[in-house]
Amino acid sequence: MFVEAGDNPTFKLQQAPAVVYSTAPVTAADTLPQFPLQVLLVAQLDELGHVSNVMVARSSGRREFDRAALDAVDEWRFDPVVVEGVAKHARVRVRLIFTPESEAPAA
Repeated sequence: MFVEAGDNPTFKLQQAPAVVYSTAPVTAADTLPQFPLQVLLVAQLDELGHVSNVMVARSSGRREFDRAALDAVDEWRFDPVVVEGVAKHARVRVRLIFTPESEAPAA
């Protein structure tokens, strides 16, 4: 996860807030990619760190993977962004990579 210059024009965010809860994207077993696929999402956070809006900034090229990424990140929770003692809405970017089963790390 990261932030880019201009994502939060009313204040400067040095680093993305920490993820305090996340779920992995879920896809059907028969939709595993044959090669790594990447989805870049932009998520809007409210002042409590809840995700209020997620959009695809760069598609994987496969709708089912984009949808799985959107659904997963929509459930994530972050530490609140606090600037000068005030909780703020913020925008962050999340990159998710779907890998073939043979490349997935062992559990």
